[in-house]
Amino acid sequence: MPSTRSDDATRTTGLGRFETSAVLGWIAVVVGAVPFLLLWLLVQRSWAPLASLDGDVAAELNAWVSQSPQAVTVLSAITDLAGTSAAVLIFSAMTMFLLVRRQRRLAAFTATAGLGLPLLGPLTKAIVDRARPVVDAPVVDVPSNASFPSGHSLTGLVTFGVLLLLVLPVASRRARPWLIAGTVLVVVAIGFTRLALGVHFVSDVLAGWALGAAWLAVTVAAFRVWQHREGTDTDEPLDPLDVPPDQAPHLDHAPEPVLPDGWATVTRLLAWAAALFVVLSAVGLLITRVFIDSWLVRADLDVVRWFVDFRSDGLTTVTKAVGALSGTPAVIAVSVYLAALALAVTSSWRPVVFVAVAVLGEVFLYFVIGLAVGRIRPDVADLTAELPTGASWPSGHAAAAAAVYGAVAAVVLSYSRARWRRAVLVLPLLLSPVIGVTRIYVAAHHPTDVVAGLVLGGVWVFVCARLLLPRTEDETATVARPARPAAVQRTG
Repeated sequence: MPSTRSDDATRTTGLGRFETSAVLGWIAVVVGAVPFLLLWLLVQRSWAPLASLDGDVAAELNAWVSQSPQAVTVLSAITDLAGTSAAVLIFSAMTMFLLVRRQRRLAAFTATAGLGLPLLGPLTKAIVDRARPVVDAPVVDVPSNASFPSGHSLTGLVTFGVLLLLVLPVASRRARPWLIAGTVLVVVAIGFTRLALGVHFVSDVLAGWALGAAWLAVTVAAFRVWQHREGTDTDEPLDPLDVPPDQAPHLDHAPEPVLPDGWATVTRLLAWAAALFVVLSAVGLLITRVFIDSWLVRADLDVVRWFVDFRSDGLTTVTKAVGALSGTPAVIAVSVYLAALALAVTSSWRPVVFVAVAVLGEVFLYFVIGLAVGRIRPDVADLTAELPTGASWPSGHAAAAAAVYGAVAAVVLSYSRARWRRAVLVLPLLLSPVIGVTRIYVAAHHPTDVVAGLVLGGVWVFVCARLLLPRTEDETATVARPARPAAVQRTG
């Protein structure tokens, strides 16, 4: 039977899809695998020009960085963006967001790209087994594993590359060049920090980028093949994942404004922040400057000493575990997951802004109040390490616990209509005080420090919730919910 025009179109489309996938496969080899293998060969043979470059850069950057503790702090913060904890947090948050939005294919792509990292990095390091740079003045602890390739460079390229690929299909054409440039800047900055901190050679960083590019290209090519087998196709430029608009992880239209009353909301937030700063700073100064010999101050220290006498190995282990729930890693993780989940469920940036303002505002207020008061920590044997001695008032852990777990409760109460939703109040009302008690147990704070921290975090998150989140069921009902992706029509 003669071929019809539709049959010809189907064959042509299938051929085009095969060619596209083949091109992506070659890109993976040429852009990633070939440079990686070439660098590996040159490192193994100690090629003089590359060895000289590696040694000179490591020595010169180390000499510069070792003179500036501030530079070390900044570089360490940037390099942590591609650490294991950050990568796990980002990939799990992206996957959770996509699953809630019912974008299961994109969730599978994201999870696969992330799961490849713990295999690629350690495996290639074990095979090459290159020693780390030896510098004159080490500024950070040198990792114990091998140097080639740079795991942070590999992780940074794949992590932020996947994030960019997910955002590109839903970003405006005007914003896309800026997103690409920003991603490149972050990846390059992470690689530079590994050199400047003296833990990698130039060739290690280049090899990490090459291996990351290869893995990213392979996963993208595999995802495109999966898309094409299901009959999806798009002509959208700058969309390597080939995701049609109706299947992209975009947000539904949400009519609610991010700031309910515009700049008036900002003004009220600033006024409350100023009031909290003045009141808590004044109370702290009264306790540390005026009532320094009062019964309250003596009772403060007596309670801490009582906890010291009450210590045991088992209780210390439990106490440190509970206290870690309001440590910096836990606060960041809970905040990111809460923001991602709220964004996915509500299709609105309003709860995301609330979480950011509640948590970052609490951190800022804690910092400035601590500087203003400057209370010395309890003069007893403590179970903490490297804490600033003059930052006892207020308790940062107690304030962070009240703010972050209060934010969880506020989001659930504002957007959920489930019968169990009020049970979430146990987090700020029970867990936060318990965390505060652990800070007294380890002698990091006086009881009044903990009370001040709970007041700071609790009042601030309550104010933020009142000013930024919906307060009626009618207002909450206007928030969009994730819609099921449209059915995909098979072609060919």
